[in-house]
Amino acid sequence: MNEITLIADNLVKIENIIIIYLDLLYKGDIDLIESVFLHEATVSSVSDGKIISINMDGFRKRIATRKSPESVGETRHDKIIMIDISSPTTAIAKVQCMILKNYYTDYLTFIKVRGKWGIISKVFHMSHSGWT
Repeated sequence: MNEITLIADNLVKIENIIIIYLDLLYKGDIDLIESVFLHEATVSSVSDGKIISINMDGFRKRIATRKSPESVGETRHDKIIMIDISSPTTAIAKVQCMILKNYYTDYLTFIKVRGKWGIISKVFHMSHSGWT
């Protein structure tokens, strides 16, 4: 496989993971977590000037205990802004989505382990007034 074909193949695989990730957020489907996140992954943001970071158990609980946008009839708004594959085993993506009238910008860091891409870190910003 030549380098361009390999990059294109990895890009498609990462894009497919992002699509599942956005489905997970919109539908509130916690069964999709293991298909996109590595077990060691964390989810982080800043709230009131403090770093808040949770593991996958905390993320699962957060998704399971909130209403999903789909369940309240919210129109789905999400998009992939960019994907940057920096090496054969690392990549980053920027995505935007609206969840329960809040606007999120997510930075997803990917690692390829044993031939499979997965999200190792999510860092996000939430706004009530639109994307920044």
